[in-house]
Amino acid sequence: MTQYSQGIAAHSQSASLSSRRWIESIGLAIALGIAYFLAARLSLFLILPDGVAVFWPAAGVSAGVLIGLGPQARLPVVAGTMVATAVANLLGDRNIWSTIVFALCNAAEPVLVSMLIERYFGSSFNMDRPRNVIALVAAAILATAISGIGGALGFQLFYNSHASFWTIWYHWFASDAFGIITVAPLLVGLVAAIRDPPPLNEAIEGGGVVAIVTVVSGLIVLLPRELWVAVVPPALIFPLLLWVAARCRPVFAAAAAFVIALAVVWTTTFGIGILGDPHLLIDHRILSAQAGILTASLCSLILAALFAERRANEAHLSHSKMMLERERDNKLMNMQAVTASMAHELKQPLTAISANGEAAQLFLNQTQPNLEQAQSALDSIIADSHRASHIINDIRALFTRADKKHGPIDMNEITFQALQILREQLNAHGVRTDLELASDLPLVMGHKGQLQEVMINLLQNAIEAMNDTKDGRRALQLRTEREGDSAIIVGIKDSGPGIDPARLNSVFEAFFTTKSHGTGLGLAICRMIIERHGGQLSASSDGRNGALFQFVLPSRNPTVGE
Repeated sequence: MTQYSQGIAAHSQSASLSSRRWIESIGLAIALGIAYFLAARLSLFLILPDGVAVFWPAAGVSAGVLIGLGPQARLPVVAGTMVATAVANLLGDRNIWSTIVFALCNAAEPVLVSMLIERYFGSSFNMDRPRNVIALVAAAILATAISGIGGALGFQLFYNSHASFWTIWYHWFASDAFGIITVAPLLVGLVAAIRDPPPLNEAIEGGGVVAIVTVVSGLIVLLPRELWVAVVPPALIFPLLLWVAARCRPVFAAAAAFVIALAVVWTTTFGIGILGDPHLLIDHRILSAQAGILTASLCSLILAALFAERRANEAHLSHSKMMLERERDNKLMNMQAVTASMAHELKQPLTAISANGEAAQLFLNQTQPNLEQAQSALDSIIADSHRASHIINDIRALFTRADKKHGPIDMNEITFQALQILREQLNAHGVRTDLELASDLPLVMGHKGQLQEVMINLLQNAIEAMNDTKDGRRALQLRTEREGDSAIIVGIKDSGPGIDPARLNSVFEAFFTTKSHGTGLGLAICRMIIERHGGQLSASSDGRNGALFQFVLPSRNPTVGE
């Protein structure tokens, strides 16, 4: 593809993305405007003599959507709020100028609330902590107190209201603040639940409790207008709120509180139930309704936040405990790995030293001592003792924080040396070796002794894996190849029975072993060495036709180990 055609494609993709965002913004503005309009029309059924609606849940709709979706939704929310406010007011008895003022004030409320929340809590906000609940209440109070000033001025300047400025301001402030506290937590929780859906059993349980709350709220509405009825709602509702708060996410408690608030608003607006008693003054009914809404909402939200915070703390403690146990296991592995590695790696040179020492004694104890053979055995003893010393130094270097003995290494040479060391073991087990070594293999930066021990360990595991394979079928394949210009691959494949695919992810874990005499540390240490060299060790098998162990090392990494 030419640079010109790439530019056209990029421009087309950018235009398509921009068009999609505009469509989503317009759709959000329309959906929010409809919801805001319906909530506003319900509120306008109950208006105080000064012209202010008693309840304004529409404020919670815009604030909740903007908090949940973040700053990118600010323009659609403002547009939808203003249009919906204008339509709802013009369909009532408001004039054009007061409608404009009210639309601006209503649009400013969610912006102020969301900006305060984002300023102190970031864009990822949820009702899962008590301080978040308090923050939302505080932001709602501050934003509605500010917008109430503009609303009160609008009523006095452009609407024929005889009430005082402070009376109008208080009613605006109270109705909008209650709307935000009641509705916004539900919408914030719904957005969070869409992004991170709750488990099915929790969704069923939470939805069931909310449905029960809905039924109970409907039954309470139908109770007679008697004084004793005042104690029934708390006795029936509180256990349900406690249940849903303790066992489910805060969104379900917010939904239950919203249902209760809706029932209270409905009964107060249309004169149903005890809150619709015509013998009670309208001011008393409104105060009772507001107290009920505030009590149910704050009780539900605080309880849900407390339980959610407790669950989060339990999860954090569980994770911390797991990390501490893992750290303990790592330290234990380091201690045991040193001794196990020394026993594992020193076994061969010590065995060779013992055998060569016995051979030297035999040669010297003959009637005519064979000095040449004895000298050869002694030379082998010296070589094996030097190798044992190098092994001890390599193991000590492995478990220190830094190792400066890194240099350029030819992995083909390491492979030949490992095969030479294991030559007798390969012959004793009747293993045939097939080599496919890349001639253009680049050098890697690393610790020669440690990488050699990785090769020896993997080769010994492959030899032992073929113990049950019939003679003549024991084949060991060694392969080295380039992986681009920045890495090499070393593969070791045996012809044994393979590894159960379900266990492949466990073979590198510390203390996991399938051998009766194994320590479960060999492969874990091999992986540690390869990862310290900036590489990766993996295993693959179908469980029938042998196993392939291969590791990838960077071919140019001069700072490894520093």
